[in-house]
Amino acid sequence: MLPTHNERANLAVLVPQIVQALAGEEFELLVVDDASDDGSPEWLAGLAAADARIRPVIGDALRGIGDALRRGYEAARGGIIVSMDADLSFDAAVVPQLVAAVRAGSDLVIGSRHHPQGGYEAPNGVIRRKRWVSHNANRVLSALVPVGITDFSVDCRAIRRSLWERLVLRERTNIWLIEMVIASAIAGARLGEVPTTFRDRRFGASKLRLGRELFLTGYRVLLMIGRYLLSRLRRAPR
Repeated sequence: MLPTHNERANLAVLVPQIVQALAGEEFELLVVDDASDDGSPEWLAGLAAADARIRPVIGDALRGIGDALRRGYEAARGGIIVSMDADLSFDAAVVPQLVAAVRAGSDLVIGSRHHPQGGYEAPNGVIRRKRWVSHNANRVLSALVPVGITDFSVDCRAIRRSLWERLVLRERTNIWLIEMVIASAIAGARLGEVPTTFRDRRFGASKLRLGRELFLTGYRVLLMIGRYLLSRLRRAPR
């Protein structure tokens, strides 16, 4: 599943790559496109008409990536749900790796940029700053929520449907991704990672506004961490 806004140039490359990566598998590819004005909805409609495995989910307004992801996950029909960014940040080859890790026993698998074998491409100062913030924020999260995950905030993951249906997620911004990991940990899910490399986008501009995201969401992440720590206390032997 791909959440998008004005990503037609990237989708034209990524969608065929995903289809090729999943050759021999039964799958559906949902593209949740919100309020694009670059021709994406029309292009996706044509693609869906030619290939029934492609399912556009079109929204008329931008309501946050968390909201787009939630609608995509709710619309998905498979036993394993995979989501990733639509801007070519990740190689399509990671999709079958994520699926294989779930089939091997994990309930939620993260494609981690911060795994010792992962990578985070940073060709300029702006991206290096984002990498520094992401790396250090995830180090803190890994220390406070020690469940074996090194990258809580990345949209490159697979979740077993049975776990997804147990989660109640409320966020609508990027921290929806963090909320999913922490809620899964509270639920006692089996968590796993595969290393992946994050690459700088080829087309278009990033929608992330780093300072705004940190200011608006930091305290809500602290509340999530608090809920996790409380759940550990409740499980501790007395």
